[in-house]
Amino acid sequence: MNAPRRWSTRTRLLAITLAPLVVLCLALVWLGYQARQDAVRQELAERGSLLARVLADSSESAVGTGRYDDLQRTIRGVLQSDTAIREVALFDARRRPLMRMRGRATGGPELRYYEAPVVKRIVWVGAAAGSVSPPTFETVGYLQVRMSPDAMLARQAARFRLELLAACGGLLLCGALAYRLSRGFDTSLQASLQALRDADAEKRRLLQRLNTAVEEERRSIALEIHDELNATLIAVRLAAQRVGTLAAQAQPPGVADEIGARATSITQLALGLYNSGRALVRRLRPEMLDMLGLVGAVEEMVRQFDDSHPDCRFACRIEGDVAGIDAGLAISVYRIVQEALSNVVKHARAAQATVTLARRGGELAIDVADDGIGGVAAGADGTGIAGMRERVLAADGSFTIDSDGEGTRISIRLPAG
Repeated sequence: MNAPRRWSTRTRLLAITLAPLVVLCLALVWLGYQARQDAVRQELAERGSLLARVLADSSESAVGTGRYDDLQRTIRGVLQSDTAIREVALFDARRRPLMRMRGRATGGPELRYYEAPVVKRIVWVGAAAGSVSPPTFETVGYLQVRMSPDAMLARQAARFRLELLAACGGLLLCGALAYRLSRGFDTSLQASLQALRDADAEKRRLLQRLNTAVEEERRSIALEIHDELNATLIAVRLAAQRVGTLAAQAQPPGVADEIGARATSITQLALGLYNSGRALVRRLRPEMLDMLGLVGAVEEMVRQFDDSHPDCRFACRIEGDVAGIDAGLAISVYRIVQEALSNVVKHARAAQATVTLARRGGELAIDVADDGIGGVAAGADGTGIAGMRERVLAADGSFTIDSDGEGTRISIRLPAG
């Protein structure tokens, strides 16, 4: 299964820049659309109520006399002048239909209608001269007006499309500006990242050369100690042994015994210095690596740790053709495993530790796991861990430490193609 494609830096910058603008633009467009809808509904309500009241006042005589010609002409004129009127209906007091006229409005009517009562004003005149009773009002009918919002909505839609076009134009302009800015920023960012990558690569090359120089210097010192110092110590020991042999023939016996004792002491000191020199040579340049190769040297090192630390059992597993890697990488692997096992002994308090070397294709995997208290990860900022990490990074590898309090696992991956 293919890994999900990651967005580029420019795409992310554009998304971060344009997403709020798009959301804001959509919100403003929606609010504008709703505002125009509300304005249409409010205007229809005002016009419908006003028309119902005006036409109801004009319908009083028609309802009273039953003659609707004048009223029809008046309503027809109103319908001709206002295309938002869907229908005008006149009812009597019992809401029986008296007249119904359709307007020029297209589309469906509103669900609501606007109604006004047709009121008849009655004035009573008394028998006495000049006496007039207060007028009374009687509802003789009802006039209903139904409006259609389609025409007004069409006009508002035309205006809304213009606003939407202007908003889209502004959004496109912002998108173009954002694209140019993101392009410049991305170019600058990529240049900075490339500079950092180049600096990191140069740092790794310097570390690799430094490690190589250190190993070469160690090898040179080890050879000098082995060839010069140890050879001289062997000569001193042989000379001391010869002095001891000659002292046995010297006179007087007391002086001969002292000379023999001095010669034996010199022989022991020379042997001790020789053993120390041999140990120093092995630390500077592991002879096993040259004699047995990487696999044999690592197995011998694990065996020595297992023999010298009986409270912890050390094991080694080899998978694949580990022996076929480059000599420069082999010394780095040897040093990494050596430092990892030293950290296990110093910090982990483990009862068991396992070293695994595996070559899988063009990659060399190094895993050092223990069942200790996690002290190796806790001391991850120490010099030993830092040296391991620098060696791994210098070889373009990866270095991780995983600890859960019940053990630690150091996982290293190195290119070995």
